[in-house]
Amino acid sequence: MIIIYLLGLSYVMGESNDSVNVMKEFIPSGKIEALIDDMDDGDYLLIQLDLKNDSLFNLVNKVLPDLDLFSGPASYHRIMDLKHFEKIKNVINEDYYSVLNENYVFLNNAREYWMDFKQGDQTQGTWSDDDAIEYTCSCLSGASNCVKLGWDESWYNPFDYWGEAWYGFQPPFYQSIEEIRVTVRGGQCDALPVWSETYMGMMDGNGNWSQDYELSIDYTDNEFIVSNTWNGEALMPRIGSEDNYCIDNIKLEFYYSCELPEAPINLLATDGEDCNTITLTWTPSNSSINQQILYRDDIAIAQLTPFDVIYEDWGAQEGIEHEYCIETYNECGNSMMTCDYGSIKKVPNAPISVMASDGEYDAEVLINWSNVENADNYKIYRDGSWMGITTFDQLQYVDIIPQFDIIYEYCIEALNDCGESEWNCDTGYISSPGGDINGDENLDVLDVVLMVNIIIGSYMPTSEELSSADMNYDGYVDILDIVILVNEIIRY
Repeated sequence: MIIIYLLGLSYVMGESNDSVNVMKEFIPSGKIEALIDDMDDGDYLLIQLDLKNDSLFNLVNKVLPDLDLFSGPASYHRIMDLKHFEKIKNVINEDYYSVLNENYVFLNNAREYWMDFKQGDQTQGTWSDDDAIEYTCSCLSGASNCVKLGWDESWYNPFDYWGEAWYGFQPPFYQSIEEIRVTVRGGQCDALPVWSETYMGMMDGNGNWSQDYELSIDYTDNEFIVSNTWNGEALMPRIGSEDNYCIDNIKLEFYYSCELPEAPINLLATDGEDCNTITLTWTPSNSSINQQILYRDDIAIAQLTPFDVIYEDWGAQEGIEHEYCIETYNECGNSMMTCDYGSIKKVPNAPISVMASDGEYDAEVLINWSNVENADNYKIYRDGSWMGITTFDQLQYVDIIPQFDIIYEYCIEALNDCGESEWNCDTGYISSPGGDINGDENLDVLDVVLMVNIIIGSYMPTSEELSSADMNYDGYVDILDIVILVNEIIRY
């Protein structure tokens, strides 16, 4: 028994001494989709093959030479149809394969894609009960910044050593996970038997391992489609080995969906309804959102909660039509914008085209003007004194009080509840009334006497005198003209 033990020990030591510094050249890995000619919507399975030794490897490689099993004994993930899977089941038993997905769906072009890459020495943490971890990988041709786990050739027994290294990946926010792929590039750097263990697992939230995948002895990429195993909010690939295993780098590919939120709809901004503010209302987005951002003329003016559907802008400027836009945000990004134009109510401009009659009427002055925007009323002034007010649709005023032969200044002011405009003015007057028969520019009793003489025929008037005496313009000079003349004398 002692002899047998010594012979075994001698074998291990001999293997150990002969295995130091075996150089490993990188071998490209095969494709997970190696058996798939066109990625259509056929029925596919995702299979894990645990080819732990040369015998298992050769059995599978013989029946399916197109599987791209370039890494030698290791765990493989391959996508295949049922007929290929049946060939595998005919040569190896179920202890060495697993069906990870019975209805594998190829990734579509609509998915989001995120990738992170870490060198071997960029570990989140390491563990060893006997310092079986180093940071030199001279045995891997072209590798740098590696971590070496497990057996150190300074000791004879590789099974007394165990090292672990784990790597933290923090993927972006997602709404659903389409697929996760982890690639471990590394290799065993000696010629120890394949029955020394080296494998990758995923660490869950409790620090436990899940879904173990044996790594290749050859220096190659070990690519796996992993389950959604999380440590907190991070993906934690973890490599453990009792052998002299060097990790060159680890790559994680994260395929996910993350839908942008929908924009609010029916954004309405008030137009000239208030003197100081513009009120905005909208219909909220149907999406799950974190916040809403409101813009005025491309500048953000408010961060709003997901529940806000109204906003009053007190910073709007008078006389400017502002463009308002609103968008929503979630963890995936921002929506399209919904926009509308709005303005505050402004003080009206001064009325235009103010015209007062110039002697066209002998008993009144007629004032006209044109309408202006935003005017609710118009005020009329004569020589600076307020005479009256009209509504927005009443654009003329009659002054029946002025004296003849006096020129007055008439001014119009537009107003609303925001204030009054400047004045716009024009001059006007009434012509001298008839009845000044003697032409002394006064209406008095002398003109009454002269009119009576004309009526009774004791005075023959000139044509001008006769026209002035016809107060009612009926072509006759009679008692009616006397009544009108007396009333005018009394008036003036």
